[in-house]
Amino acid sequence: MKRPEQALANLLKERELTIAFAESMSCGLLSHKLGTVAGTSDVLIGSIVCYQPKAKIKILKVKKSLIKKHTAESQVVTDKLAKGLSKIIKADIHAAITGLSAAGGTETKAKPVGTVFYSFIYKNKLYKLKKRFTGSPLQIKEKACAEFFKFITRKIKTL
Repeated sequence: MKRPEQALANLLKERELTIAFAESMSCGLLSHKLGTVAGTSDVLIGSIVCYQPKAKIKILKVKKSLIKKHTAESQVVTDKLAKGLSKIIKADIHAAITGLSAAGGTETKAKPVGTVFYSFIYKNKLYKLKKRFTGSPLQIKEKACAEFFKFITRKIKTL
């Protein structure tokens, strides 16, 4: 069975598509994992790590009021990260991830540690997903990245 990042890279190469990431909770792990696949330079444009809210605001132009209202780890903010990324990096797919991999953030009963938000834009359409994972912070990040690769691959295959 192919690794999820390999499956995504193969699909992107086959369709001659490129991808860029706005990474919060993954701290660059998405681009790192995709970068381990041979030939990734044909599909991976780059990644912006926007871990703290001030990076989301300054670099990707997410409104401070939106973060204050919904928190930095929310579907609304993740959607805005993907949209902001699309304005500064030219790619076919603009993908963003936020979430909680460890305690001490904005977790609540409705949004516990392990909650992850995904958004990506392809052909001007926004696709989103929310998942929850368990494990150590690194295990949560690893699972979250694998799931995002699978989610993008599944969606692109249907289009």
